[in-house]
Amino acid sequence: MDNNQAQKANDSLRLTIFRAAEAIVSEQGASQLSFTSLSERTGTDEATLRGMFPDREALLVAMIEHRLERFRVRWGAYESVLPDEPMRELKALLLSNLSESSEEKNLDSAIFAAAASNPALLQTTADDVQGLFDILAKSPLGLAQASILFFSVRGYRLFEQIGICPMTDEQRTEFQEQIMRLARTLYEQGNEK
Repeated sequence: MDNNQAQKANDSLRLTIFRAAEAIVSEQGASQLSFTSLSERTGTDEATLRGMFPDREALLVAMIEHRLERFRVRWGAYESVLPDEPMRELKALLLSNLSESSEEKNLDSAIFAAAASNPALLQTTADDVQGLFDILAKSPLGLAQASILFFSVRGYRLFEQIGICPMTDEQRTEFQEQIMRLARTLYEQGNEK
């Protein structure tokens, strides 16, 4: 097997492991994620898993990084289909946050729970958050107004993650449409000045 094939096989195994780990975390909670449960779920022996991830924390960090990469891909996909206008990057950011699957929300909730006992896990996301704020600050709305939109979306997501959001599907759709309408209105008002 040449290096390219070996890399593809390793990438495929990592993806299988991440999907299985995310399923365990989503279904049973982060406390149930172990090399034994992951080995049972994937059919991969524990020695191979431990060779890839020295400990559970390394696995959780890799899962967070994988989760962030999926978010970046979705964000890029939105940005690629939106019209080329000054608000495109901010709109893509908001839409990518609003369109996360229930599995991703469950995983985020489990990561929050794991971070409660190990706050260092959140360091993986700290740099990404700073990058997000740089984007908010550079948006045509400026940091204050862009942050209002961003935190509205993140607050909505948090309520969904912890299972206390009473909105129906129709209300969720209306909320998403209103956020995008508000972004457009704020931008248009800023251009009138």
